Amino acid sequence: MRNACVPASHHFLERALALLYPPTCVLCGAPGEAGRDLCAGCHADLPFIGAHCARCAQPFPTPAAPTLASARRADPLCGRCQQAPPPFARCTAAFRYEAPLSSLVVDIKFRAKLNLIRLLGALLADALSAERARADWQAPAAIVPVPLHPRRLRTRGYNQALELARVVGRRLAIPVDHRCCRRTRATQAQTELDERLRLTNIRDAFEVMGPVPRHLAILDDVVTTGATVSELAWMLTQAGCERVDVWALARTP
Repeated sequence: MRNACVPASHHFLERALALLYPPTCVLCGAPGEAGRDLCAGCHADLPFIGAHCARCAQPFPTPAAPTLASARRADPLCGRCQQAPPPFARCTAAFRYEAPLSSLVVDIKFRAKLNLIRLLGALLADALSAERARADWQAPAAIVPVPLHPRRLRTRGYNQALELARVVGRRLAIPVDHRCCRRTRATQAQTELDERLRLTNIRDAFEVMGPVPRHLAILDDVVTTGATVSELAWMLTQAGCERVDVWALARTP
């Protein structure tokens, strides 16, 4: 597992870089705030997750009408999770996958704008830090970024989920384990498929390498139908993991 402890030299380097290259908002070009490349106005305009399913983080289109069931439960479940709960315990997403956040995700995923990784990772860490206030919150033993197939990794040159996980791991002092599982099949891109085909496309696409701890958190950039993280969560539970959470920068509405 990757050690998440941050040496003092790392903090010194960050401060030195901030003095040499003052933060500038990546969305409007104004001076950044709090040492980040994002101004206060653009930060406020980001599509924060809002009301969502307590299990899969599916955003609700409108505030749910109060019912007896929702009155007894602080966080309502979507219809799908009530009928067929996913194999993970809880998904935490920072944002809806909407503009302008969606354009930043596209930039890191397909345009190699890796300068955005630190900002987006910090924003996800903010959301996860807020989750720590929940009475039922439990820290995982490690963060597992969704792996890419070696062929796609060679083409892209990096795994954006791993890079985001490294930022989150440093911020939350949780190790990153990118070796406990691997992608065994070069599947078709999930974005090119409908929901039904995504489920079959990703089936048996992962392999768990060796024993796993009791509690892990899968990290991905965007959760759409949940097919990928569900398949990986199922594989980890089959390997002995007792609780799997999912952490994502964004969730599609």
